[in-house]
Amino acid sequence: MTRSRLQTEQKILKAVETLLLEKGYPAVGVNAIARQADCDKVLIYRYFGGFDGLLNAFAETTQLWWEVDDVMSDNAEVFSSQPLHIYLQTLLMRHASSLQAMPITLEIMAWEMSEQNNLTIALARTRAERGMALIKKIRTHYSQPSFDIGGILGVFGAAINYLVIRTRKSPPQHMTEEWWRLQQTIAKLLNNQL
Repeated sequence: MTRSRLQTEQKILKAVETLLLEKGYPAVGVNAIARQADCDKVLIYRYFGGFDGLLNAFAETTQLWWEVDDVMSDNAEVFSSQPLHIYLQTLLMRHASSLQAMPITLEIMAWEMSEQNNLTIALARTRAERGMALIKKIRTHYSQPSFDIGGILGVFGAAINYLVIRTRKSPPQHMTEEWWRLQQTIAKLLNNQL
């Protein structure tokens, strides 16, 4: 592969990122990407096999979701010193913070609400894999057979995802009350159930 081709591929991938961040997912299409990358759209088909191939390549080169160790970031002593319901609250808030720091992921998640494509499918796959890995790690430290950790994290995680997507373009203080209410609800329900 020539250096010129690699540079053009990088420009095209960067154009996808720029359009997602600046204009949102509705602006992402072959013509807009070619304009943003300042190249002929034929190159998108030649280098990536078309729009779907480009979305696959973007998914492969972009961090789409948090890493389990980043969200957990605790050692065995922290696990053993905290009750499970407190630790789950902490993980859920770290999940929210991690997503807020990933504007590309938020745009892809918003896109996922209206249509499926190779990029949203890749995000869903990554999200499911990391979620299962997180649950597995939690289960190695806490044995709680009476409830479904995955179900609890799934329900509260979905609420967090929705709120983060909805507020992705708002000033940070805009949704303070809604975030506070969600945190209080999570704490109250987890305290009562676990």
